[in-house]
Amino acid sequence: MRVLKTLAQTTVLGCAVSMIPAAVFAGGWSTEGIADYDLLFADGKFVFETQATYANRNVDFKNAKTNQNTLAGPLPEDSAKSSAGDIAPNIAVFSGAVKVELLENLDLYARLNQPYLIREQPGFDWNGRYAIGETNADALGFDAMLSYKHEVSKGNFVRVFGGLRSVTVDYEQLSKTWAGPGVDLDTDINVDSEREYGFRIGAAFEKPEIALRAMIAYESAIDVELDGALAIQGAPVDFGASAEATLPQSIEAKIQTGIAPKWLASFGVKWTDWSVLNELAVDVASPPVGSVPSKVVRDLGYSDGWIVEAGVGHQLTDKLSVGSSVTWDKGIGGPYSDTYSLSLGGSYDFAKNVKFTLGGRAIYKTSGEGVYEIDKSAPAGDSSVRTEYEYDSSWNFAVSSKIRVAF
Repeated sequence: MRVLKTLAQTTVLGCAVSMIPAAVFAGGWSTEGIADYDLLFADGKFVFETQATYANRNVDFKNAKTNQNTLAGPLPEDSAKSSAGDIAPNIAVFSGAVKVELLENLDLYARLNQPYLIREQPGFDWNGRYAIGETNADALGFDAMLSYKHEVSKGNFVRVFGGLRSVTVDYEQLSKTWAGPGVDLDTDINVDSEREYGFRIGAAFEKPEIALRAMIAYESAIDVELDGALAIQGAPVDFGASAEATLPQSIEAKIQTGIAPKWLASFGVKWTDWSVLNELAVDVASPPVGSVPSKVVRDLGYSDGWIVEAGVGHQLTDKLSVGSSVTWDKGIGGPYSDTYSLSLGGSYDFAKNVKFTLGGRAIYKTSGEGVYEIDKSAPAGDSSVRTEYEYDSSWNFAVSSKIRVAF
């Protein structure tokens, strides 16, 4: 019985085992890892946590070649300035969440976070500037779920949970437009959305006596409608712009269990339907004549994403726990290649109800290649630009901290 009691104590190791968002570098635009709403399962009538992650990214494009078909006809292949350094600038991701016990077996979970983030900034002095100079996107997410826990037999519990996910998205796409030999025009698409909604549902089996928890969850896709403007250098006015996009659905599963006194092991997998986002088409309220495009289509061509993660944690003292995990994140295409990472972290109880967690992740990003392809339709005729590029493998790093307060 003493061994079982000690095993049960290993549930506190969850923060140390997996605390850094696995998708900070890959997984498309998402910043969320596997079951990153673990706070839902925390003990306590009121539990609050806040987390910050800073990622140092290292991606350089090389061997870029650009082909353009302009209104004046096709241009010769452009391979001048075929490289772009530091195309993925460092990023910071923040979140805050709370779990409140409404009744003995009924909990409320709510979270404010940044579920999607894009920073692709190869710049405006490489030959791919006619396709993409910068892509920036930010999202503000708000989740709210109810969780019901039922004891099906002595010491064995089943939990069901579900609720709303919501998000707003701001998207910006900057490039140059070729207007003649030596004449490039700044072009800016800037659109944003109202708050759009989806849902999450899931279930878990829990046996606290041995710190066992097996969970599966589904997150729906979210359709977003974006509105804004297209601005072209030298044009007397901006032109109204609108777009539609589908943020992908996902399915994830995770199991953790005590494997020895004060030891915890975990394993998780997540599939995300990124292939649903194969293009981003922007409709423009352009004049009925002229070269201002009425539609700008960016071909994304993403493939589905997978994250697989395994971890182990150990409670060193009543206050200090440490953990480590290894992660494979399948790339979805473009600058998002496969990554393999190792995380190390630790959590310390500053007080009975206050836990601080700090961890780091070393990420090996594999080499890859991609394409930026933009097609424009205008009353005066259609045009297109296609830039092919490559990038080498690289090492990237992240550090994350979390504070959890329980009452």
